[in-house]
Amino acid sequence: MLKDYPRVSVIILNWNGSKDTIECLESLYKINYPNYNVVLVDNASTDNSILNIRDYCNGQLKVESKFFMYETENKPIKLLEFTEEDIKNITSEKYSDLIKDSSNKILNLIKNQDNYGFAKGNNIGIAYALNSLNPDYILLLNNDTVVDPEFLLEMVLTAGSNEKYGFVGAKTYFYTQDEVLQAAGGGDVDFKHGIVNELASNTQDNGDYDIYIEMDYVGGACLLCKREVINTVGCLDSNFFMYWEDVNWCLTGLKHGYKSVYSFKSKIWHKYGASSASDFKIYYLNRNRIYVIKEHAKRNEYYYFLIYFFGYRLWYESLDYLVNQRDFKRFKCLIKGALDGLRGP
Repeated sequence: MLKDYPRVSVIILNWNGSKDTIECLESLYKINYPNYNVVLVDNASTDNSILNIRDYCNGQLKVESKFFMYETENKPIKLLEFTEEDIKNITSEKYSDLIKDSSNKILNLIKNQDNYGFAKGNNIGIAYALNSLNPDYILLLNNDTVVDPEFLLEMVLTAGSNEKYGFVGAKTYFYTQDEVLQAAGGGDVDFKHGIVNELASNTQDNGDYDIYIEMDYVGGACLLCKREVINTVGCLDSNFFMYWEDVNWCLTGLKHGYKSVYSFKSKIWHKYGASSASDFKIYYLNRNRIYVIKEHAKRNEYYYFLIYFFGYRLWYESLDYLVNQRDFKRFKCLIKGALDGLRGP
């Protein structure tokens, strides 16, 4: 157990997903970690997200979940709303006058002017937290997750156990199959084929992965990062928009000696893939995988990847979209993603 609890700022990104976001928030406000704050970044939602979040904080919108019982003890939650312009002028000194409540009684809400994607959207929340909340750790948490009460304590304990642990990931179950693992924290990168291999993906949890494991990257669905890592390597690369930005961040950190590690006692449940459109996914997955392989692979691995991807994989997927699916739009997304990936960010 910790004598002093490091401060953690939890960054959650919302885009037209208030139902998931509120379930995530309610689970987060039930954790046993005493020193954290929550920053919710709304990426210019066009639905009723802001209104629903206000109602939730006021105690007027109850949450139903199979993982917990809704409680009224911490309602109303103090809601601090900021625009992008507002947060440019807030400092930790000014902020200290605003915060008097405990961790589960306040929500910072930043309302972005546009949908900046996963990378830049989270970066805005990270910058706000670093400037205003003075955290020791940043935790990126997907809005379509539910967390275990012990999850954050276990992640912080793991991070503090080794000075070289820069990124920490949690045991992640499928939301709809709560004993089946989506992933054990993250995974490794197959540079020759341009794919990531998630550890324990789609595996029944029988205890085989109840060990601490070092890996190439931690998945962005739940990623704890030390402040000193951000001071050294910076935030997520905003050029990525979405997909592979977590892999790129961890691999960049590894170049500076910061390892990624799986914290098996930390548990969350994830509505995997609930927030993305397939056309976007095809474009950004293919573009960004090339970005990452070009940047981080060894030279021989990069050449192998180019031959494999453009000599086989691209043709295979093109035929699938054109012949089997008869979807020319997805074919165009694939080709554009590949070409933009070669051009670089």
